[in-house]
Amino acid sequence: MHDLTLDPGSATPVLVQTIDDEAAFRTPHRHAFAQLLVIEAGSGVHDIDFAPVPVRVGELHLLAPGQVHSWHTDPGLRCTAVMFAPDALDPIGGVPERVRELVLFGAAPIVPAPAAAARQRRLLDAIADAGSPAVTTHLLAALLLECGDAADARAGSVAHSPLTRSFIRDVMRHADARLTVTRCAARLGVTAGHLAEQVMADTGSTPSRIIRAAVTREARRLLSGTDLSAAQISRCLGFSEASYFSRFFRRETGCTPTEYRELGARGDHGTPAERHAG
Repeated sequence: MHDLTLDPGSATPVLVQTIDDEAAFRTPHRHAFAQLLVIEAGSGVHDIDFAPVPVRVGELHLLAPGQVHSWHTDPGLRCTAVMFAPDALDPIGGVPERVRELVLFGAAPIVPAPAAAARQRRLLDAIADAGSPAVTTHLLAALLLECGDAADARAGSVAHSPLTRSFIRDVMRHADARLTVTRCAARLGVTAGHLAEQVMADTGSTPSRIIRAAVTREARRLLSGTDLSAAQISRCLGFSEASYFSRFFRRETGCTPTEYRELGARGDHGTPAERHAG
């Protein structure tokens, strides 16, 4: 887990750097901060949460805190990276919910239109030169809003209901095997039946499937990005027994936690089921 290290005395919760040595980042790792990457040069693949994303000049990749990623690119990769704490936007009132969701979930690739790319470049330059924390955070919010517009355009502007957004946000923030649809519904002040109906209408998936997917993804992140044992990860994720965690993980991915970690150590990407499907 990599954390954000700012210059001594800096009060600005944003750091802009150039990444130009992909060799140092071939090992899967994760960040405690959000990272917006603008691809300036290079080609290859950026693995984000176990899914390959092509590296193309001019596109952007937004990594949410905790996402596991690694680079598999040709020599010559160069990115401008904007790194910021998850709560960097908190001092700003009125930040659109979809911008906060973008930071929570991440998005890749983000493909801006030429005019939007020019605006994003100006905002990047302004963030790098800004000397005031307040100015920096407002510029960051504007940049993320531009990214959100581009991501919405690419996805066809599919909008979820406030209830579904709240449910997904809650599950993503607190992936835990003890979560149930009934418990989530109670926290949201609705019945389990109403939650299931709304989530299915918005996403085409059931709430229980979304919960299982979130727990599985967090398990994969911990197996790939930490040295915690399977038993420790089991406890972190709220499983009552390590054996139950192992059975759950095998059912969802096609391999045991130990097998999954061994595959990663050998450089194999994806679960057996994913490689078979590919």
